[in-house]
Amino acid sequence: MFANNRVALFIAIRLLRPSHAMTRSIGLLVSLVGIAIGVIALVVTLSTMNGFERDVRDQVLGMSGHINLVFDRNSSTNWENALDNVLSQYEIAGFSPYVRSGAMISSRDVIISVSVEGVIPESEERVTNIGNHIALTDTLLTESSIPTVVIGEKLAEKLSVSATQLVTLITPRWNQEGNFSGPKYQLLKVAGIFRTGMSQYDHRLVITNLATAQSLFNVGHSITGAKVRLDDSLAAPKVSAAINALVLKNIHAIDWRQYNKNFFLALSSQKKLMFIVLLMVIAIAGSSATINMLILVKRNSTSIVLLKTIGATKSVVVKIFLLQGLIIGFLGCFIGIPLGILVVKNAQTLVSYIEQTTGFPLIDSEVYLIDHLPHLIKITDLGLIGLSTICITVLAAAYPAYKAGGTSFSEKSDA
Repeated sequence: MFANNRVALFIAIRLLRPSHAMTRSIGLLVSLVGIAIGVIALVVTLSTMNGFERDVRDQVLGMSGHINLVFDRNSSTNWENALDNVLSQYEIAGFSPYVRSGAMISSRDVIISVSVEGVIPESEERVTNIGNHIALTDTLLTESSIPTVVIGEKLAEKLSVSATQLVTLITPRWNQEGNFSGPKYQLLKVAGIFRTGMSQYDHRLVITNLATAQSLFNVGHSITGAKVRLDDSLAAPKVSAAINALVLKNIHAIDWRQYNKNFFLALSSQKKLMFIVLLMVIAIAGSSATINMLILVKRNSTSIVLLKTIGATKSVVVKIFLLQGLIIGFLGCFIGIPLGILVVKNAQTLVSYIEQTTGFPLIDSEVYLIDHLPHLIKITDLGLIGLSTICITVLAAAYPAYKAGGTSFSEKSDA
């Protein structure tokens, strides 16, 4: 009879029920609340970091393509043939040549360092998702008397300019010996303003026509590189490695996984570290449950001896207290996971409310790369959180279970 798991479960639940012993009830409640809070914190933290990683990766892919072919400046004048020779053997969705260089942009008394990128509008919209933010083919008009550019929303705010207004681009000039000979000033017309949600683009990026950029930086027909979009983004590392294996003197391939490589490695490490730290919160709550169960064993030593007297084996008594740990862990997950999901779903609203109330920005786009709080709830993460929590609470119950299994009539008499 006592070998029946249902009986062991029934006794475990009876011992966990609130009793007249206020200290025992409060102790178990504190343990359960601590475990639930740890689970909520884990769900919120992992889901937020997953969303952050996804959004940054999607933006990098969307704005940079799957592979970036970087050209040697001195050997990129015949880039059309070079790209055809390199890419003809791979399945690609398109490529977009570009010229990229640093410059200064000025409006009134404000001067800001920017990254200028010259592109072919039609090609750029096929390869990247810039078309989701602004129509380059409609804004970068080549027949305009003043060269046109589009700039990021945050950059426009800093310059206090809007569409159709003029700005001045300051670029360096070099003589034939390669020495700096002074700045070059070029008046540009802001034809449009885009917002990607990524700090590095919205704060610093200036986009213009390829021919305009080649003229601004005096590079002739040369290009800096080309963005390549593949039919399958997961094939990018393999294709990139194959291109580099050709040992071309003037072209080097960089796949999307290498963009901000250190950033993604740091994010992955932080995610693992936060998981371990928050598991320690659950472990601390579990240690509280251990203390409460030891007290429970001590106070119910008479009942334990009685169970053994009428035939309960040591393994049955141990199972009763291990089931208590299992129940506490399950309840902690049952409460914590749904509440954690609820918090994650409403996190952006909560952050916006706190920012409006305090006037202090919690998410600085210049620090965190994005200006919102993303989230991505993964079933695998929820399963790992639940499994880890239950393992911790069962381990927390192991010592009390061992003590309960060893309780004898002589120990009861001594007590």
